[in-house]
Amino acid sequence: MGKLKQSDLNRLKEEGLLSAEKALKKTNSVSKKTTAPKRFIKTKNGTFVSPSLYFRGGRGLEASEEMLKFQSEYDKLVNKYTTTNNK
Repeated sequence: MGKLKQSDLNRLKEEGLLSAEKALKKTNSVSKKTTAPKRFIKTKNGTFVSPSLYFRGGRGLEASEEMLKFQSEYDKLVNKYTTTNNK
């Protein structure tokens, strides 16, 4: 079974269909992932590509302060050199 998105959880709660929010979060059944607009950069031949950053081997581990700082700096560069429009 998949995870619920936070927006789905909020909607169910507003509609009075959910009373076990804490239990769902405790069992890791609610996704913590947020979606941001995709960013693109144009290659020399005109194709748009999307840059990405991940820490190989880091799944399920807590990020260090150094990793968070690195990611913040990376995000600044991505925002500076990319666009949300791929046309």
